[in-house]
Amino acid sequence: MEHSARNYYKNANSTYSDELFSTVCLLRCDMSQPNEFPAYQFRYVRYCGVAEQPTWWYRCRLWYAFILLSSFCPLHVFYLVKTPLSDLIVTCEEIMLLQLNATVVLKFILFVSHHEEMYNLVHSFKSVQKCITVDELPRFVKCNEIHAKLVRVYVIGTTIIVALYELNAIATSVSLSLQQQHVHFVTPFSFPFNYQHPVVYALCFLHNLDSMLLTVFISVTIDVCYSEMATNLAIHFDIVRERFERLDISADQPFADRELKQVISYHSDVLSLAQKMTHLFQASVFYLLLLVSTILCLLGYEFVMVNNIYKRAQVVFLASIIIGQAVIYTYHGSAIRDHSVNVSDSVYATNWYEATTAIKKQIHISLMRAQTPVIIKSGFIEASLPTLKKILSSSASYITMLMSLEPDV
Repeated sequence: MEHSARNYYKNANSTYSDELFSTVCLLRCDMSQPNEFPAYQFRYVRYCGVAEQPTWWYRCRLWYAFILLSSFCPLHVFYLVKTPLSDLIVTCEEIMLLQLNATVVLKFILFVSHHEEMYNLVHSFKSVQKCITVDELPRFVKCNEIHAKLVRVYVIGTTIIVALYELNAIATSVSLSLQQQHVHFVTPFSFPFNYQHPVVYALCFLHNLDSMLLTVFISVTIDVCYSEMATNLAIHFDIVRERFERLDISADQPFADRELKQVISYHSDVLSLAQKMTHLFQASVFYLLLLVSTILCLLGYEFVMVNNIYKRAQVVFLASIIIGQAVIYTYHGSAIRDHSVNVSDSVYATNWYEATTAIKKQIHISLMRAQTPVIIKSGFIEASLPTLKKILSSSASYITMLMSLEPDV
């Protein structure tokens, strides 16, 4: 009788363990779908030749894409030198395109010169996620779903911009051809040489199209990947805060020291993750936020001065994407700063006064570290919402200054 009862309880416990294990596996399988962090975003840059374990084809495509993007700047600088300075609209557009190209090249360098660091950071995020429990997993699943939708919106928005550039070039070509009574070609982006021959025009048109697609996929991948990593960091800091709040480290608790060390170890891993992420993205964050105000200024001036409906729609969509990029970096910079500092409140709220002397020392050190916020900063620019406010206000001032140069406006 006793043997049967023992078997019954053993089988019951085994069934409960199997159900718990199945639940964990189910949740983890949900995160291993195409929306898994960050595989869903990284598949777009395969078009640019980026792969975790690249073949010879991917390597050739990677360097071709890098050379193509790098050639954009010299071509447009040469075109700008040949263009009369009296045509202020053309000059402003060329300068804006050069700045956009510079930010894209800097983002692409993350996959060229920091390829291993980029994928190591991804693996580090996945390693830290092994520390979370079943109850905490749905937050990350929801985060992945939101960013999967953000990718789709981002791709749709940038694709509309590409289509508008193409349609504007085609419409202008048709209009000029009808006016001049002979075929006249216009490319989406200007070239410093004559491309009116059909073969040369086709090559130039494909060059523009490929460079725009590269720009789209690189920007979508880096920006959304940064957003998802930053959101994951904020969630991890929230979980650290909650675990500190649940701690009971009074002297009569036998496992107080072990539980405290587990939370401190988890907090240390999250801080290390934040440091790696900040170090990897600091250059792209710096130059993007540095150039956003002038890019928006030039786009605003172009919107006021042009009368072409396609051009205005193109400017509106492009300005929306640029502002969205700035929001992604500044919002998450402020979020990481706030969530990292909130951990200190939960550390101080523990019952440390009831703990042993050894635990009090650990709490004191943890509190000192938690009071130092994680700041996404490079040079003199901090990625935060106050910085975004300054960028938008300075853009408006620059637009006013440019408008004053036009006597007819």
